[in-house]
This record gives sequence, C-alpha cells and structure tokens, in this order.
Amino acid sequence: MKEELYIKGERVDLSDGEITLNFKSNLLGDISKITASNSYTIKLPRTNKNIRLLDFPDVAGHESYMMRDYFNAEYYRNGVKLFDAKAVLISCSEDGFNVALTWGMSEKFIQLMNDDKSIQEFADMALPWNSSTTYDNGLVDGQLSHGYIRHNAGIDVDSNRDKIFIHPSVNCMRLLEEIASYYGLTMDWGSYKQYIELLYLPLISQKANPKYNWFEAEITGIDEDTQGVQLRQVNAIQNIRIITGNDWNDIFIRNTSNWKDWEMDLCISTTAPAGKNAVEVMIFNSTHVLGIYYLKADELGVCRHKGSMPFRLEGYSDITIQITSIYRLGTIKSYVKITDPDITEDVAYGGVYPIGSNLPDISVVDFIKQICWLFGLFAIKSDTGVSFISVNKIIDNKNKAVDWSKKLVPTGWTAKETSYTFGDFAQKNYFRYEENENAKSADGYMVVQNKTLDYEKDLVKLPYTAGGDNGDMRAVPYFKWSDDGTIVELEDCGDRIMQLVISFDSQGKEDARLDFSDLKFQNRVSRFGLSSYQDLIKSPFVIKDTFRLTEIDLKNIDYSIPVYIERYAAFFAIISIRSQGDYSECELLKLLS
Repeated sequence: MKEELYIKGERVDLSDGEITLNFKSNLLGDISKITASNSYTIKLPRTNKNIRLLDFPDVAGHESYMMRDYFNAEYYRNGVKLFDAKAVLISCSEDGFNVALTWGMSEKFIQLMNDDKSIQEFADMALPWNSSTTYDNGLVDGQLSHGYIRHNAGIDVDSNRDKIFIHPSVNCMRLLEEIASYYGLTMDWGSYKQYIELLYLPLISQKANPKYNWFEAEITGIDEDTQGVQLRQVNAIQNIRIITGNDWNDIFIRNTSNWKDWEMDLCISTTAPAGKNAVEVMIFNSTHVLGIYYLKADELGVCRHKGSMPFRLEGYSDITIQITSIYRLGTIKSYVKITDPDITEDVAYGGVYPIGSNLPDISVVDFIKQICWLFGLFAIKSDTGVSFISVNKIIDNKNKAVDWSKKLVPTGWTAKETSYTFGDFAQKNYFRYEENENAKSADGYMVVQNKTLDYEKDLVKLPYTAGGDNGDMRAVPYFKWSDDGTIVELEDCGDRIMQLVISFDSQGKEDARLDFSDLKFQNRVSRFGLSSYQDLIKSPFVIKDTFRLTEIDLKNIDYSIPVYIERYAAFFAIISIRSQGDYSECELLKLLS
C-alpha cells in the first residue's frame, strides 16, 4: 500500500510504518461534543526536506510559524486523495517530527463550537413599543423574523394599552440563519426547517440597549419660503417625535424636565461661505423662546455642533426644536441626533424595544442543541458546515445501503466483539423543561431495556420554563397587576419557547397565536426523529468487525447511509472506523428491521 502526505502542496518523507486513521460519525452524539476525524500520531523522519517543510522547528532561537498552529495537509492512499486535512506539529526529537491530522469538519464550524457567543449578539434589531403598535404575526417584510404575536401575557393587553403593550417574539430559524451567516457556514436542516420556522422565543424582560437610546433624523431638504428643514426619522427614542409642518418639520421633546442632561449632534451641509452663520437652531416651548443658537459654516460649508446646547434647558418640559438654514443644502449627508445620557436599565413604554438585550442569554452551541433535541436531530459534519438529520433519515436510506458483505474479514462464527449498550443512558432517560409550579408537566422520557443501568437520569433539560401556566398553553405571564390592582408590574416568568399556531374563524379571518401545547416532550418522544431514536436505543446491538475497505470506500463514506452485512442479515449505521493499511476495524450499530 502506498501512502502520501503533502504539506503546503509538497510531499513529505514518510517512515516505513503505516498511518492509522480514525473516521468518526458522531451519530446520535451531542453537537457540543462533535469531533473531527483524526489520525494517530504520525512520525516523520528527520530529513532535510521535512525540516524545510516544517520551517526548521527545532532550530534554537527560531520561532517557526508552524508551531502552535494548524497548517494545510493532504492525504493520499494508493494514488487516491482521501481528504484535505489540518495538520499540527506536536513535538520533535533527534529521531524526527510528530504530527497529527484532523479532517471532515469546517474550520468555521469549529470556530462556532469554540466561541462563547450568546444568541443575544445575533439579534441587533429593535421595534416600536407603544399603544399604536399592531400585531404582525412575527413577520418583517413578509418573512418570519421578529415581531408581535398574540399570546397571554398575564393580563388582558388589548384593554390596557394605556399601561402596557405585548412584548415581541423572535423566530428561531431567523436566529439560526443569522448565526450561520456570521460564521460563513451552511446549516442544512432538511425537511425540519418548516417546523423550526414555527418556533419563537417570546421576550419576557424589558432591558434597555444604549444603542437604541437616541433619536436620529436625516435632513432631506429645505422649504424654500421658510428655510425650515425637512426631516426623515431614522431611529427613535422615548418622548421624541417629529412634528410635520406645511413643508418643514420640527422636533418635539416631551418631559425634558426629567432629563438632567441631553446632547444634540448636528451636521448640516450647506452652500454657505466659510465663517458665515448658516444655520439657526431655535428652542421654544408653548410660552416663550428658550434660546437661539447659530452655527457657522466651515471651509466645506458644513455646520457642526455636538454636545449640550449653550443655554439652560433644565426644568423646561415639552419643548420644540426648529432648525432653519439660511443657505441651500450641500452635498454631504445632513442629520440631527439627540441623546439622553441618563440611560436607565429598563425600556420605557412608548419608546423602542431592543430585541437582542432581551433574548435569553444562551450560547450559540447550546441554542442549536436545544433545537436538535426538540426534533431528535443529530449533526453530521461536512467540509462546508453541518447537516442535521434524524434517525429516520438513516433508516429511510436502507434502499441506498452500501453492501459490505464481501469486505468482512470473519473471525469465527460471531462478530469480533458484540455489546448491548450504546451511549450514556439510564433505564429511564428524561427530557425536561425548567420547573414551573403553575405549569402542567411537559416532561417526557425514553426507555432503555437494560436492568444493569442506573434507573433514571436527566438526558436533556432545556432552559425554558414549560408553558401551560394554570392550564393555559398560550400563557407567557410576564405581566401582573399590583396588589391594589392599579399598576401593571413586570413578573419574571422564566424564558419560554413557543410555537406559532395559525387558525381561521368562521369568516376566514386569520388568527395567529403562540402556543406551547405541541412542545410537550411526552408528545415529541413519539414524533419526529425522537420516535426512531427511542426505538434504536431501546435495545441497542453494537458490533465490532474487521473489513477490507478500499481507499474508494473510505473516500465515499456517508454517515447518513447505512451498510448491509449479509452474515447478520441486517443493516447498520456507522459509528467509527479505525483504518490502518488494508484493514479497517469498524464499530456498527444495528438498525431496526
């Protein structure tokens, strides 16, 4: 057998010993523990060529760029390229150099797993939050995203719009797409995408985000008669709005007496000569003018001001800002920003509701795991990303099975090794939500028929409180009345995950609401991929046998396709392959008949 290893596109010198390769499927494994396929340590002889290719790693005083980092490699067997790999230099000695290979997983997916990023970082968006906001069924421009969907918020929201408004919800598939885009990888959810698109995270808190605590308007034009500016709002802040005049706009600020300090950032491009007063800023209330401030043009005709206004405004409420330009607008983008530096921790009703800061603080990897467990999906690594498949997929692919019958190297009348356990299970394996004293049980469990195992364990516990408060599966009760029944208070009801349910009344009117009913684990264990998963682990049968697998066999390994072995008259899922030379030791899990 001929083996070749290339580093930086150049073939290295190999020792006489054969390289051992470990192919791993991660079938039925936790995505947070998914691992790349790898080689055993490869001993490279100390030749001039290898020293050069490894950038002289043992020369005193020389810091090789190949130390403590991965570098590209290629592995060939009998002239067939099996894979591109990442190689790492482990150590060196007087006898040679020790390197190892990993392959079968994209660098971008490795980065995702190693990052400690929260899903909060992938929802940089905000929505108006006031009495005029309407239900949008979680759609933005007709796409499933983030928005307002009806649900039971603890009190009747519609009849109390003067006090509160329902919180937004965020679509889980939108978050997954944002995550995939950020890391530049593919996430293939197959037919399960349509079900994930119905999952939403209702936001239960009111945490402010400083990014959205400012007002911005773009200056788009000037009324020719009054010279008053025309404004287009870009961002909003509580208590600031644009007043539309005949052909110009003013800025109206309510309750400024409560602001200890506030700043204005003006940038207005004009055709004014340098040094001329070109822009007038007048601030007044209902009774009198509070101040007038003139901005001079610089060499480009641009009038700028950033900071507090040069006259006292504290104590005055409900003021209007009127901006007029003595000259026509120039070519540079003009804008006005107003910031309240006295930022509070909570979002004030009537302002802007930031999405990201109110999402559950869950890591990206954990979030993906939670979605997988709801549907019984497992990650199959690929060079560009990851595909998520259920046990059903492997079973359905029996018609595509690869026949390894004649490749088996018999060791007797039975398999080389047979075991009756798989994975880290107990007899009863629970899927649970966070406890909620007001909710009906939403837990479920799978059974493994093996009395030698522990009686029970928590296999999965999602960080969401189960729905169904006081029997209402649409309840996300983050609002409550004060003891005297006059004030609406925020209640910590626990993070939730809900499903969008669309129905139609007798007149055909659409009714979209969030509901938890279908997310109970006792229902899901018998559905989706969890049903086949239960059947597979109930009475596992695992064999280890030796096979003569060619380089073509190894190159074309697809873990979603089972293998058939005539000796056992059965189909098997591949768990792992340890390949050395002409022989491969394979660990296989028997599929149901």
